[in-house]
Amino acid sequence: MADASSRRRSLPRGTTLTALASGFLLLLCALFAFPFLWMILATFKANPQIFSPFPLLPEEFHLRHYRALLSGEWIPYPRQFLNSLFIAGVQTLLAVGLSAAAGFAFAKHSFRGKRALFALAVLVVLIPRQVMVLPLFTWMNDLSLLDGPWSVIWPGAVSGIGVIYFTQVCKRLPDELLDMARSEGASEYRVFISILPLIKPALIAYGLIHFILAWHEHLIPLVMLSTPEHMTAGVALSSLYGSSLRIPYGLLMAGSAMTVAPTALLYLLVQKHFKSSLAELTLQ
Repeated sequence: MADASSRRRSLPRGTTLTALASGFLLLLCALFAFPFLWMILATFKANPQIFSPFPLLPEEFHLRHYRALLSGEWIPYPRQFLNSLFIAGVQTLLAVGLSAAAGFAFAKHSFRGKRALFALAVLVVLIPRQVMVLPLFTWMNDLSLLDGPWSVIWPGAVSGIGVIYFTQVCKRLPDELLDMARSEGASEYRVFISILPLIKPALIAYGLIHFILAWHEHLIPLVMLSTPEHMTAGVALSSLYGSSLRIPYGLLMAGSAMTVAPTALLYLLVQKHFKSSLAELTLQ
């Protein structure tokens, strides 16, 4: 009887703590969501209204900033958006493939210089990107790739974080499964291809992270690309800030909203695999 009464007394306290925690989380979500909501609503406002956050809603909803942006009146944004999509997509595919192959080699094979090469992958993570800009610029200039998409794709196609990540993922694969495939006469290439379905959540999770990083990369495209038609959307929009007072801020808000949209949509599409991959990593 005493246990039952104490359990009844503890229920209101637990309910109160849950309500307080839920309210605090809702407040944090509102604080984080407010700048994005303000940015989206600012795309429908005139310049004088944008500088005052309240009232939040515009006086009237119109699409003139989106029309001006997509028509190329100020910058060739549609071409730049496609440039960003191509660069981020191809770089992500290369990074996922190369990192998964390297991680498989480090996790399941022994070879001379293995520790030195893995230490080099860790070193790539530790070295700031700013330090490597000048050597990368010289390298791309020697290869005659400057002011082209491949000058941005190749520097990000090899990822130290990806190598370390897939090394840990592949270590969890049972050796017996790989030996079974080899006993059937499969080459190491076929063995590697056969394990890809087993690490599908990890491939999708890393692909999502790398795509977001590549999509919002600013330093390398800023240095490598000079022609407006070859620029990425992020670099082109940042060049408009402060360049002229004639440029409507609503147009900049519209460009920012459209630039953020692909990564948000991609996360919504693959969030199930992303969460399952994170759950597997936390259970290690």
